[in-house]
Amino acid sequence: MKPFQLTLFTKDGCTLCDKVKPILARVGQTYPLEVAEFDITTDEEIYTKYWDKIPVLHVDGEEAFVSKIAEHWLRRYLEEKRQTRAD
Repeated sequence: MKPFQLTLFTKDGCTLCDKVKPILARVGQTYPLEVAEFDITTDEEIYTKYWDKIPVLHVDGEEAFVSKIAEHWLRRYLEEKRQTRAD
């Protein structure tokens, strides 16, 4: 199966973002993931969009989670995507 492309929008000092990283690691043991982090302070437009909403997670280029990312929600989301995507 082709890995899911995940982008975690974050910034230094984001404690909520730090709590998401172990979730991504655990979920990555079940689903193939390629995780990238994007520092919102490096892009003014993205910073303006997400400064008060991080952590934000995009899956395969689509905004999937904003502010809250629970492990069971992410697993359900990826399972639904896995069933509908063609590899």
